[in-house]
Amino acid sequence: MNNIELGKRIKQLRLGQGFTLKDIESQVGVSATHVSEIERGKTSPTIGALAKIALALQVNPSFLLDFPVGEDVSLTHAGDRDRLVGSRNGAEWEVLTRETPRGELSLFLLDLRPGSHEPLERPPRGGDRFLHLIQGEIEITIDQETHLLHQGDSVHFKASRRLQLRNAGLETARILWADWPRVTL
Repeated sequence: MNNIELGKRIKQLRLGQGFTLKDIESQVGVSATHVSEIERGKTSPTIGALAKIALALQVNPSFLLDFPVGEDVSLTHAGDRDRLVGSRNGAEWEVLTRETPRGELSLFLLDLRPGSHEPLERPPRGGDRFLHLIQGEIEITIDQETHLLHQGDSVHFKASRRLQLRNAGLETARILWADWPRVTL
């Protein structure tokens, strides 16, 4: 990948996440001027600067360089997937994707049991978030805006917004959840 392609990739990701050059500077200490020069293909970043920019953009440095990571194909079987359970909010996560291939997308099945008093909250981060309701009803609050989703409904939004979920029905709600770039729970 040449400097111009690398710079375009960094700029596209930065703008897609709503960050200014000054935001990157304040987060990781790489000057706004230097980031601008990198984005315009005028200079090649050091490994340290590239790692810091990737940290600010919440991606793996390899994503910026497009180096292949891991296997070409990753297969998971229903009984062999990692499962994580949140005791306070009735959330049970099933991890559908591994870090391969080129692991920049995370997919989960999320089951929210009914009757939980605590909402499921996810902190703001860079990138995109997509939820598709497979079963049940959920109340979703994105920042201060609340929506009721029914089976078959989907929502896609910038992950930089605050998220709260609550099961709004009498049965377990099942959600297909996607995060880009990759996230760990």
